[in-house]
Amino acid sequence: MPKVSVIIPVYNTEMLLPRCLASIASQTLRDIEVICVDDGSTDGSAAVLDSWAERDSRFVVIRQSNGRQGKARNAAMKVARGEFIGMVDSDDYIPADYFERLYAAATSADADVAMCGIIKEKQLHNRVVISFDKATVATDKAQKLRLCNCPPDFHPVNKLYRRSMLDRLSLRFAEGVQYEDVMFVIRAIVESDKLVTVPDVAYRYVLNPNSTVKSRQTVAKQQQKYNAHRAMVDYLSEQGVKISPRHRNITVRYVSWCGVCLWKIKERGACRTLRLFDVLPVWCWRRNG
Repeated sequence: MPKVSVIIPVYNTEMLLPRCLASIASQTLRDIEVICVDDGSTDGSAAVLDSWAERDSRFVVIRQSNGRQGKARNAAMKVARGEFIGMVDSDDYIPADYFERLYAAATSADADVAMCGIIKEKQLHNRVVISFDKATVATDKAQKLRLCNCPPDFHPVNKLYRRSMLDRLSLRFAEGVQYEDVMFVIRAIVESDKLVTVPDVAYRYVLNPNSTVKSRQTVAKQQQKYNAHRAMVDYLSEQGVKISPRHRNITVRYVSWCGVCLWKIKERGACRTLRLFDVLPVWCWRRNG
């Protein structure tokens, strides 16, 4: 059984994929398996994956028709054998000691989840999203969420998950939708027995303008975001975890033009409010259901 199973969903990232795979192949923790899921790529990503699988026996390639990241990650989790599971997106990369540091922290603290920082990379500058200057072990639900900055951040990457915990909770990603990671991350954090932070190491999150996260807003995408955030707020309420009012306010629908929000419908509890320019409330009503 490898110490870590690394899961990489891949869809049309031919240009960034080699750097991602090279960063994983060069990990100082050698006892890993790397499960790459080609999610119906139409560019040269499949050839890149095959090349790595031929040169490094730790790399395994699974192919499926396009089903989005949730389905790809679930397919990899079905065959993962590692003591822990880590996730890397195919346009991102990690430092050489990334998995060694997270695995050591998780095993030392006997934690179900180990989490490090995130640096978001843009063409002109980088931004530190999360960072830690010391190791902290947390068992309290609210403290674990605060450490993860969750909400509003629902990153499935920058974390190492104990596989037996995921199996015990039957925890998998929503399939066929965007925002598939919201409930996975929330439940993994809240229902883990123990979480540990890992200082001085960071996941490198590359802001790729071609990614699904940056794709054009549609009514369907807004509805999927609403459904995920509604489920998150209801779940945390059931768990008795208090979150700030601004995170209980859920966006139902909005229309923007040239980057300016023209109007937005916000929901809190059973009340919905239409706000012009997301500032001026002009109409309130109760939602059905």
